[in-house]
Amino acid sequence: MADYQHILITVDFSSETDYVIDKALELATAQNAKTSFIHVVEYTGYLYPPDTPLPVDLDLEAQFVERARTNLVSVTESKGVPGAAQYVEVGSPALEIVRIAQQHAADLIVIGSHGRHGLQRILGSTASGVLHASSCDVLAVRVGACKT
Repeated sequence: MADYQHILITVDFSSETDYVIDKALELATAQNAKTSFIHVVEYTGYLYPPDTPLPVDLDLEAQFVERARTNLVSVTESKGVPGAAQYVEVGSPALEIVRIAQQHAADLIVIGSHGRHGLQRILGSTASGVLHASSCDVLAVRVGACKT
């Protein structure tokens, strides 16, 4: 197994997040690697047609980002790594995860994967996008019904 120095752990706040983080931290401990955490808020601007009247003070994206920051702090504290770097980005999850991994010299990305097949796979998944776009190793942790 490679000697990893910096592991970027993806967090989506789903019910499987703890499992993915636990696997990543187990590996980080064994490798004595630095850990960082990332959550990506998907860009929401495209959800509303340009002529949709929204209150001027309604900035949903900013609210989502702030909530994600708060939740990420809670997650890292509960997992015993409150000093780990935390990134909350807005955009395409796969692209932002890969960008942050490159920008901060991560040599392993750990991400949950549902192992979808057929039409769901054709439509794409974040794990698949990260795997194909990343220049570093990617560990896809099986989550959901396929997990053992």
